[in-house]
Amino acid sequence: MNPVNPHNRPAKWYLEKISDVGTTWAVPIEPFPFSIGRGSECDLTLRSKWISRRHAQIHLSGDMLWLRDLGSTNGTLHNQKRVKETEVLEIGDHLYFGDHEFVIRSGDFVKTALADETVAFDPLEDQVGSLIYKPHLEKLLQNRTVIPHFQPIVQFPDNTVVGYEILGRIAKNGLPESATELFDVAAQLGQAVQLSTLFREEGIRLGKGLAGKPELFVNTHPAEMYQMDILEKSLGAMRQMVPTMSIVLEINEKAVTDPGQIEHLRSIVASLDLELAYDDFGVGQTRLVELAELPPDYLKFDMSIIRNIHIAPKRLHQIVLTFIKTARDLGIKTLAEGIECQEECDTCQELGFEYAQGYLFGRPAAFPDIVPPVQAS
Repeated sequence: MNPVNPHNRPAKWYLEKISDVGTTWAVPIEPFPFSIGRGSECDLTLRSKWISRRHAQIHLSGDMLWLRDLGSTNGTLHNQKRVKETEVLEIGDHLYFGDHEFVIRSGDFVKTALADETVAFDPLEDQVGSLIYKPHLEKLLQNRTVIPHFQPIVQFPDNTVVGYEILGRIAKNGLPESATELFDVAAQLGQAVQLSTLFREEGIRLGKGLAGKPELFVNTHPAEMYQMDILEKSLGAMRQMVPTMSIVLEINEKAVTDPGQIEHLRSIVASLDLELAYDDFGVGQTRLVELAELPPDYLKFDMSIIRNIHIAPKRLHQIVLTFIKTARDLGIKTLAEGIECQEECDTCQELGFEYAQGYLFGRPAAFPDIVPPVQAS
């Protein structure tokens, strides 16, 4: 097995193996779910008669790795104990797939252990590489040629569409089409704030034409937290466009680090009659005490937690339940992101989520191709 990372960047977790001849090699655990088996379609292929074609999978929920045996003939062991359904994984755990033994390692450990390996980085992280995109980005910002998309947000238990998240998209014009890569380029060129502002304002301009006056969720870029005057001006212009529509401003959970900064933002949001949501909740460092001190109006649980939650370990369910109960006690509305199947939907309802979002309810669509229309809540 080749230990080279197929994504050309350091991974966060690895499976390390010591071969019979004493050679160490490590495989990056990605993408998720990460499959192990004898079949060539698996992410890690192990040629052994003791390995089933599809033997096991490693999943990621927030920052938690967990292991699932796929009904293998000879079983999967976690620290010498057979896996019956699922098990939460920790750094240093020993896993046995048939006759193969592995250790869960962190990216830092592997980088140190394999210091003689050449590590390739994403060229988008290179400032010089990003300069080729500069004229295209400047043209995009000047002509405001973005294509906002709208993804429905539903309310449990009847899945009534009550709002939409506005997502940034662009046409093919020499820039990366992926929003993540596009913002990487914009950040390298010092234009991330301008790009985020453009997506938000154009989304609201179109969103005001939606039937039923749905609640509109708009995003921010982390850099905007350090240019609050520009963000306040943008939010003010947005509110002028839609004086009566309900708007929720989303900030990434990882941005909730400076209490004074968040309090300033909350005062701006309140003055404009907006609501605040912590996005991607569960993958950052927010604790219950911080949630109580700086409560938002919405808590959007990251899709990495929701994905396959119906087969996730009970320990993960208990963690989610604790945050949902705390949110409810604080008057915070909870939303599950990334629901793709009915089983995930049913489990999220059982856990007590109030709202949901994901492909099960509708993919992001450009205006006016939004289906279904907003229903009365």
